[in-house]
Amino acid sequence: MGYHTERLVYVEKSSRKVNSDSTHILIPVQRAIVMTQNTSSSHWREQGNTIYVTAKDNLCPSIRKERLRQAANCYYKAYNFSNNEDEKVSAAKNLAMVSWKMARVDEQCLERFSLMIHQYKESFKYFSFGFHHSVGVKPDTWRDGLLASAKSCWEELRAGRVSELTMENRAHTYHDLVQHMQIPEIQAECYIELTNCHFHCGITAIQNKDFKRGLYEMRDCYMPINEAKRLQGDKANLQAEVRILEEDVFMHQCMAESLQAISVGDQLYGRLLLDQEALNMDMVYEVIDWYKQAVLRTREVTEVEMEAVALSRLGRVYDKVLKIKYKAKEYLMRSMQLAHSMHPRTFNSEDWFKDCAEILERYQKETVSAEEEKWNKEREEIIKGIEKEMKNIEKADEKDSQEFLRYVYRVFPPKNKDHKLEGNVKKKGSYVDHCTVKKTLQKAIIHYHPDKVDMEKHGKVWKVLSEEITKRLTRRYEAMK
Repeated sequence: MGYHTERLVYVEKSSRKVNSDSTHILIPVQRAIVMTQNTSSSHWREQGNTIYVTAKDNLCPSIRKERLRQAANCYYKAYNFSNNEDEKVSAAKNLAMVSWKMARVDEQCLERFSLMIHQYKESFKYFSFGFHHSVGVKPDTWRDGLLASAKSCWEELRAGRVSELTMENRAHTYHDLVQHMQIPEIQAECYIELTNCHFHCGITAIQNKDFKRGLYEMRDCYMPINEAKRLQGDKANLQAEVRILEEDVFMHQCMAESLQAISVGDQLYGRLLLDQEALNMDMVYEVIDWYKQAVLRTREVTEVEMEAVALSRLGRVYDKVLKIKYKAKEYLMRSMQLAHSMHPRTFNSEDWFKDCAEILERYQKETVSAEEEKWNKEREEIIKGIEKEMKNIEKADEKDSQEFLRYVYRVFPPKNKDHKLEGNVKKKGSYVDHCTVKKTLQKAIIHYHPDKVDMEKHGKVWKVLSEEITKRLTRRYEAMK
């Protein structure tokens, strides 16, 4: 019989009503193939959109999550059945949005934290795919909208439950997430957050004197910093944030290395003091090396306080162990200068400052004592050479103040020509009231004071004479008070 027949097949026909039963109809296989090729991707996206809009925020989480899951299944089919880039990036955007919404639902349940992170990963994965594969395919307005949604998703993630984690757990989470972010600006921001987490963990460790952990965390900052620098592009705000963060990390790394060096030096110094009978010189110089290393690390970031502490420690070693005073004084004076340069801040309650001040005060007293002893010996010899003048001064000192003043100004006039005895005091026999004599004595003490004497210019003899005259003038002035 010469007739042609068409083979019929079953094809699923979805209703426009959500959750309604599917029906099956018989259509020719050739027509089914054509319809599938032309409408499969858009068909599944429309199907997903129909379900997606019913997942209202006011629904209970379980129903909302189920509807979003159904929408996601449709979008996955649309993504897989795409015939071109336009359809694929459209489906990718839908998958990103539905994954973001499912992450919001999971965020409401504490037990679903890992599932929430998984949904965020999926969202960023498809946002990234849509962003990169839509170039030349979608208009700029479409791409701008996708980028804005991706940024909002990132901000919501950062401000959500992730922000409630400890810094250590937050760092692990960001490290896991950043691999799925392929949009440069968002990925750079995630690397900055990762750096901040390591940085704060490092600061906490340093404050707890766990310098090894602190340095480990600071060094872990450099990878995300370099990645952020690579991805920041021409974003001025990101460039500024990365630059400041890099400077802070380097500064605190140097501080941690300095604190660690001081700590090691202090431990070795304590062992030295316990065994002073048999001084281990190798250990002494090892202590010095650690303190010097601390100084060098602080100078790299101009950390003045830490440098002052390390210099104080060096001075202490040279003073109490090696007994090299000139070297100890050099370090201690530099430490005090740095401490005073931080005025109005004071360090009077700090042990390092008190040690530094105590040693320098002892040195000063020893120097003054040695200088006085040396001068007293020289003074004795000088007095022997001016015995006649000394007797005359002593004899004149037996008279009243007016007579004594006239004598010393006439016989031993001040070296400064402007220093003269003035008024009626210099006139013999004239009446001078008590107040005038007292003021004249006060001026005379200034004219003859030994501290004003330049020994190199006027000699040691004049220094001794000035001391003797001033001593007698001061005694008379004190008696008139």
